[in-house]
Amino acid sequence: MKLKKLIFLSYFILSSLLSYCQHQKGELTCLFYNLENLFHPSDDENMLSDDEFTPQGVRYWNFYRYNKKITQVCKVILASNEWKPPEIICLCELENIEVLQDIVRHPLLMKFDYRIIHRDSPDHRGIDVGMLYQKDKLNCIDTTWLICKDDNNNVMNTREILCAWYRYDKDTILVSTNHWISKYGGNYETEEKRILQARLVGIFLDSCISAQAGLSVIVGGDFNDNSASQSIQTLQDHSLHELVPDRGDFTYKYQGKWESIDHIFIGGNLHPGNCSATVVKNEFLLEADEKYTGIKPFRTYIGYTYHGGISDHLPLMIQCYPGKPPVN
Repeated sequence: MKLKKLIFLSYFILSSLLSYCQHQKGELTCLFYNLENLFHPSDDENMLSDDEFTPQGVRYWNFYRYNKKITQVCKVILASNEWKPPEIICLCELENIEVLQDIVRHPLLMKFDYRIIHRDSPDHRGIDVGMLYQKDKLNCIDTTWLICKDDNNNVMNTREILCAWYRYDKDTILVSTNHWISKYGGNYETEEKRILQARLVGIFLDSCISAQAGLSVIVGGDFNDNSASQSIQTLQDHSLHELVPDRGDFTYKYQGKWESIDHIFIGGNLHPGNCSATVVKNEFLLEADEKYTGIKPFRTYIGYTYHGGISDHLPLMIQCYPGKPPVN
C-alpha cells in the first residue's frame, strides 16, 4: 500500500513539474521603457540638437554619467522579470545605435545575446526608438517602419513607429514600439498629430491581422496621452485591447499626480485572459517625492541639473502566452 502511495506521489510530482515547464516555455515577456534622453556623449556634427548632451553642453553630459546610466538601464532589464530578462525589449528616447550596442554588450546582459533593431528617425531632437530581442528565443522574420505624415502628406519631424515580426515556437508575433508626439507646445496644439499617429498604427495593424490568420499583436510604448484621450480611443477602435496594469499602477508622475502615458495593447490571436501588464517598481527606480509627498521615478535630470537617476518613466511589461486558447 505504501509503495502504491509512493508511486502515485512520484507520478503527481513529475506531472506537476512537466506541466510547470511547459507553462513556462510558452510565456513571452516584453518590456517597454522610455530612457529619458539617453544620448551618446560624443558630438554628432550633423545633429545640432545633441549639443546639450555632450561634455561641453549645458547639461555637461559626459562618459562617466553615460556609462553609469547604461549600467543602471541594464540592471532594470535584468531585474524586471525576477532576474529572467525579457525576450523582447522596446526602448524609446535614445539617440542612436551606439546606445543600443553599449546596452547589449554590457557585462550584465552580454550572455543573453540580444540582437538590435534600429534606424535613425527624422525626429527634430535626434531621438529614436529601438528594439532588442533574444536570438536564441525568437527569430525576427521582418521589420517595417511606419512614417508619420500630416494631413498635407508632409513627413513629421518625429519618431517613426517600429513594427517587427517574430517566430516564437509555432506562433507569429507582431510587436510595435511607439513614441508619439509630446504635448510640448500645448495639448490642444499637438493632439491632432497624435490622433494621426493612432490612425496610422491602427489601420496598419488591422491590415496585418486581416492578412494573417493566427497573428498575435503587441503594441506599446510612450504615447504621451492617457487612456481617456481621443488618440488612445482612436487606436482602440482598431481591433486592439488595452491591458491595464495590475493594482492600477502608473508609470509617470507630473506635478504630484501619477498617470499613465505609457500603454500596452494586444490584438489578433492574443487574448486578455492570457496576458497581464505590470509596472516595474523596483526600489532603485524610485525616490521620495519631497515636493508633492509619496514617491516618484528617480530621474536623470531635473531641469538642467544632473540628478543621477535612471528615467522619469517607470518600465511597463507584458507577460503573455501566444497560441494559448482563450481564458474566460
